[in-house]
Amino acid sequence: MIAKIIISANEDENRMGLLENGILMEYLVERKEEQHLVGSVFKGKVCNVVRGIQAAFVDIGLEQNAFLYLGNKKDVTEGQSLIVQISKDARGTKGPTATREITLPGRYVVLLPQADYVGISRKITDKEERERLNTICEGVRPVGMGIVVRTAATGVARELLERDVQELAADWKVLAARERVAKAPCLLRRELDLPIRIVRDYLRPELTEIVIDNLPIYKRVEELLAEMPQAQDIRVTLYQGLEDIFEYHKQGEAVAGISDRQVTLPSGGYLVIDHTEAMTVIDVNSGKFSGRENLEETIMQINREAALEIARQLRLRDIGGIIVVDFIDMHTDNHKREIINSLQQALKGDKMHPKVQDITVLNLVEITRKKSRQNLSSVLYTPCPVCNGSGRVQSRENLSLEIKRRLRTLLKRRSSSKNLLITANPWLAEWLVSKDLRAWERELACTLKVEADASLHVESFMILDNSGVDK
Repeated sequence: MIAKIIISANEDENRMGLLENGILMEYLVERKEEQHLVGSVFKGKVCNVVRGIQAAFVDIGLEQNAFLYLGNKKDVTEGQSLIVQISKDARGTKGPTATREITLPGRYVVLLPQADYVGISRKITDKEERERLNTICEGVRPVGMGIVVRTAATGVARELLERDVQELAADWKVLAARERVAKAPCLLRRELDLPIRIVRDYLRPELTEIVIDNLPIYKRVEELLAEMPQAQDIRVTLYQGLEDIFEYHKQGEAVAGISDRQVTLPSGGYLVIDHTEAMTVIDVNSGKFSGRENLEETIMQINREAALEIARQLRLRDIGGIIVVDFIDMHTDNHKREIINSLQQALKGDKMHPKVQDITVLNLVEITRKKSRQNLSSVLYTPCPVCNGSGRVQSRENLSLEIKRRLRTLLKRRSSSKNLLITANPWLAEWLVSKDLRAWERELACTLKVEADASLHVESFMILDNSGVDK
């Protein structure tokens, strides 16, 4: 596999695309006015402790308080100041999620100031290399602190690992000094911006090129990679074209399709992706594909393609939480196991480490995927002001019947005018005009007129008499 990173950065936003074999697999967007908090460290003040949910709400100086899960710990009280690190960004009406377990990620290791052990990334599978790294880190880690060795540390010399640990320990020393003198709530340490985090978190043997359209960031990335021996073969390119960098690399259509509800599969089948408050539901459909051999093989081909595409869509759209997939019905255990294995294999490259549950008798598969940042759709889109996010408005038939019911009720009043004006949005007004208003007039014994008002919501209307008095 060949991996490539595209970075677009300007004063308004940062965008990153990860391509694997030329296919867009991940797409991240961070806007300057929308704070990305994951990894940032705050000195907060506990506003209230809710024992019923074993949690506290902590004022960190932002509009929304942070949610801090306490478990069975009883050492947090209202009004107390404490250090917390953000583990999940705010989502909708929910504030950010915080933790008291501080981690400071570096190029090769993650420093755990409040722990006391050495851990090795599971992706480092060579026994001798794991032992080498463990020995080095036991020798260089600060007393009373822990270290987790990252995959990028594979083959890295002791001197570089020691330098990384020393830099992180110095960062913690500065952070702790700030905490002693700062008044809560306040920010103690901000996480790095997107381009630099990408270099830190996405370095891997398959990565061959990073393309950047911003000169200062291009220089910073070059300097960072120059200090990393395992990154010497990665080419850093400055893009200076007039065309948008994603369009130039033929990814414009892939980016535009991130919000599509329907995703087409190579065979002609398709996925339907729907989001609810509690979960994301993905339905697999055969579409126009009818197969060439037998029904079971047709079903399997679509389900195989769906498993691969679902793994990609979870990463591309950064879908977190509970995901339920409705595969096309399979009738043998072997076929079900094959699809589960394909899905698990396809998800191995996902940094959020999704977990796939077994398939049910209804051919439903549950996937859980870690949430850390805002869902990409919530960054790119806002609920529709017309349907309020439901995706639907009342039909014109239903609205016209509602108007007729209101007219009947209104005309039963003795003082009611018999000459009425119906004002509605043009979408509804056009429908009403096209109907047989004369029949309504005969049935209701009144005179009716319809006028359009574009300022009205599509589901709104007014019934007025000829003097303009609102009834």
